[in-house]
Amino acid sequence: MSLDIEKILGHVKHHAEIREMIREVLFFDKVSSTNRIALEMASDGLPGGIAILAETQTRGKGRLGRSWFSPPACNIIFSILLRPCLPLREYPLFSPATAIGVIDGLDSATSVKAGIKWPNDIVVGEKKLGGILLETGAGGDQAALVIGLGVNVNLDQSNFPDELQSSATSLKEILGQELDRTALVIALFEGISRRVSELQTGSKTAVLQAVSTRCLTLGKKISVKTAQKTFEGWAEGIEEDGALRIRMGDQSRRRILIGEITHLREADAARH
Repeated sequence: MSLDIEKILGHVKHHAEIREMIREVLFFDKVSSTNRIALEMASDGLPGGIAILAETQTRGKGRLGRSWFSPPACNIIFSILLRPCLPLREYPLFSPATAIGVIDGLDSATSVKAGIKWPNDIVVGEKKLGGILLETGAGGDQAALVIGLGVNVNLDQSNFPDELQSSATSLKEILGQELDRTALVIALFEGISRRVSELQTGSKTAVLQAVSTRCLTLGKKISVKTAQKTFEGWAEGIEEDGALRIRMGDQSRRRILIGEITHLREADAARH
């Protein structure tokens, strides 16, 4: 079933907290990438507060140059163009804020208890349910931030490509039934807008504490791949700027803001 854009627009119009983040919603049946559209708007100098919703993407963008699998009318795909009041160095904090906002939305709309795989994957168990992609853009008086989100909703496990069969899941697969994607979009808008508002009004500590309670990476032995090297350690905490604090084997600490994380099982860790 297609998204009910009129219902979404009506809810945004009458929900004060969402309106602080989103003043306009644009809907497309098919786009190359919602993030790409938002970045083009940013380069044209458009103000923040625009959400771009799409039923499908032909060139959906994931982290680290990967593509995002998004067949028509099955998932939730949107990007939000913001021009935050925070300094550019704090823009990475919008990733954990968005992640916990997504968790809040899922908590209110479904019985699914998802977690966060640092820095921006929404997971159930060790399977990926959704992902967040932050990108910054030039144009206008204030640096633009684009928050892209994809959530797997009404996909059967057999719909996923072979390479995603063991690592991805959907709400339908978890719950055994199709969900109302319109209601879920509204719940996600509410959850994300609440956490983004907290972040921009100085409640950074509250956001990061909430993230820590649902971050499944913390306490785990992990492998970390950065642009420079790959190493292992224990994920120990999330710092004020959103960086992951890692305890190494020699008890020293490292912190990373950008990196690819793999959760290691005990048997896997023992072999390294």
